Amino acid sequence: MRLEDRITRRRRRGGKRPRLVRDLSALDPTAHPDEPTGRGPTLERILDHLDPVFDGDLPPDAHVHGPKGVGKSAVVATLFEHLASALPSRRSVIHTTTRTAATPTTSFAYVDSRDAPTEFALLHAALDALCEEAVPSQGVGVEALRERLTERVGHDEHAVVAVDHVGEPETYSAATAVETLSSVSPHVSVLTVGRDPRDDARAGGDTGATDAPSIAVSAYERHSLVDILVARASDGVTRNALPHEATREVAEWADGDAHDALSALYGAATLAAADGAETIDTEYVCAGIDAVPDDGCSLGRVFALPESRRRVLRAFVALDDEATASVSAATEHIAASPRVSLSPATVRRVLYELSDLGIVRRVSDDDSTDGPGRPATRPIPNFSTLAFRGLDDAER
Repeated sequence: MRLEDRITRRRRRGGKRPRLVRDLSALDPTAHPDEPTGRGPTLERILDHLDPVFDGDLPPDAHVHGPKGVGKSAVVATLFEHLASALPSRRSVIHTTTRTAATPTTSFAYVDSRDAPTEFALLHAALDALCEEAVPSQGVGVEALRERLTERVGHDEHAVVAVDHVGEPETYSAATAVETLSSVSPHVSVLTVGRDPRDDARAGGDTGATDAPSIAVSAYERHSLVDILVARASDGVTRNALPHEATREVAEWADGDAHDALSALYGAATLAAADGAETIDTEYVCAGIDAVPDDGCSLGRVFALPESRRRVLRAFVALDDEATASVSAATEHIAASPRVSLSPATVRRVLYELSDLGIVRRVSDDDSTDGPGRPATRPIPNFSTLAFRGLDDAER
């Protein structure tokens, strides 16, 4: 935080007793900082791969992979934003005429496949990122987008497109992303980002999968995770509100996963603030940790859901244990919510869809049934409901 911001906040506060929370969004596990912490070597490896663009050449396709919460998206999104601003390109119009240049220029585009899960959406997002003028989303088809993207990228104008979050339940594979964009023009290079390495098997159009360089990102070291939490907390809560012991406890528990660490800290801060506490002590930290399920899904996936599914989730996380004793019970209570406006059959279908996606878990209960001859399953959220409620309220 800049010195001017710190002085301004104290001046506005005057002689009043300081509140625990300054800016809770600073602890948002779905947000990425402008300068990622503790990922210098990863940044250098990606820059090494992209180095040909500084000589006017196009780098090969590549794949960045690593487990949840290790900063892949933070590094790639920030790097591409800086490269797009630092290197010259012809972004102002969609060119339709033949151009010549001594050295090809390169444009950079970052696409989140959670927001662009189809071929049309991927092509549209890439074209929209490469052009300053608006790209229509209605009245055009896939082939029209392909043609316009081909016109945009030529022999003297290269493009490097990063496609994030590939290989998730509702997004396409890395191979599909590469194939979709590479087929548009030979002057496009694709950097995919996902949790798993690309499959070595050559099947189903996965041509050239083994040829793509792989950049692995490992979990954060504990000291790096502590630095991340301290940096975020310095902007998010008041001075001395987060004891060093609490920071170390969260970092040790999270085991290198910054997403889970920030989810726990966000939840702990909301509880402490609600109680009017001046510090986030062990009681709140433990509650924040307990709210984060083991091997849970990322909140980024939750907030990428369509609004209709989000409404079901809002009603679902507001239910008590008795109301979620089975899928049938949860369905009945959610459908009765005036904010949902869906039939019980639709609510039940959505709950099963969210379960298939790993956003909701179904835990077996052998002592009861959820239909003739079937053991009941108790649905539980597979994410921090503390963090979800706070982030969802702030977004709305």
